[in-house]
Amino acid sequence: MYKVKLLPITRVDLQKAKKWYNEQRAELGEEFKQEVNKEIDRIGTYPLHYQTKYKEIRVSYVTRFPYGIFYFIEEDKKQIIIIGVLHTKRNPNIIQKRVQKQR
Repeated sequence: MYKVKLLPITRVDLQKAKKWYNEQRAELGEEFKQEVNKEIDRIGTYPLHYQTKYKEIRVSYVTRFPYGIFYFIEEDKKQIIIIGVLHTKRNPNIIQKRVQKQR
């Protein structure tokens, strides 16, 4: 299993989404968080299973919620870097810009 690291901007993505879902219905934000965590666990176990979207960036979609988890693999460190958790209607160029800042 790979170590999973979330960038600070990814934590902001998650906080905003959870807050929005909690405003829609009590506890819905917590359900969102649980589904995201399940998917992150799957990514950590099967990182190569998911489709490549942009260069080395892969995406896994969250069950029940229209969000994608964007990540890349640092094979030499056995580490997964999650660079964003975005609604599927958001512009994917956001991820490309984040990758450029990381490199």
